[in-house]
Amino acid sequence: MRRAEELEEEATILDGAISSIGRRCGRGGVVGEGADTADVVALVRESHRIRRKIAILKALDPDADDEDYVLDCEDDDDGDSQRGNESAVGGPTSRIVPVRGDAFRASLLMRPPEVLCIHIQRRHYDPSSRRMLKVTRHVRFGERLDLGPYCAYGEASFEEDGRIPAATPQSYYRARTIPYRLMSVIEHLGDAFGGHYQTYRRLDSKRNEWVLISDESVASRTWNEVRRCQAYMLFYVAASPKNEPS
Repeated sequence: MRRAEELEEEATILDGAISSIGRRCGRGGVVGEGADTADVVALVRESHRIRRKIAILKALDPDADDEDYVLDCEDDDDGDSQRGNESAVGGPTSRIVPVRGDAFRASLLMRPPEVLCIHIQRRHYDPSSRRMLKVTRHVRFGERLDLGPYCAYGEASFEEDGRIPAATPQSYYRARTIPYRLMSVIEHLGDAFGGHYQTYRRLDSKRNEWVLISDESVASRTWNEVRRCQAYMLFYVAASPKNEPS
């Protein structure tokens, strides 16, 4: 509501100007005759118009479409239509005109994290049954993930101070590989309203050894069993010499 705040400030300034002219023109704030009277009338008219625009702005619904609102103010009842075409700051009033068209949206990472957590949404609302249902469809995932295509910068940096190396024009646009390795998978068993969570965990980063942890139970599992699970959350760790197989 920055626009409304700016108009509030402008209206306060106008009210102060009106009071100042009133004190200057006569005792007790009575406006005298002449040019000062015309000035006061113009200022009062402008102040009223700004107050109406503030009321419109404060009543706007942020979830409504642009065409539902016209940020304009009606003219005063004195028939002065010429001033009706000016905004509170002296410029022409404008109608918000929606523009339809195609758009592309992209979410890019500025700095690759040490641990990347991916949450798979498995609940959705079914209009036919009018209730939440669980999505049981299998989601394919791999042991390795290249985060390079999803980063705003071409080169990863996992230094302790968190600095990103300065990129040259060539390296900035050149594709970089930012490898990650899967370390843990959380699986959800049940429906959309309840169930049980169990975890697949890699034992040794240098060997492909996995275990299934379910409460106090721990059992050995193979990668083929892990990748067939109904994944709910995936945890990837940035690849480095210490967690890469030798």
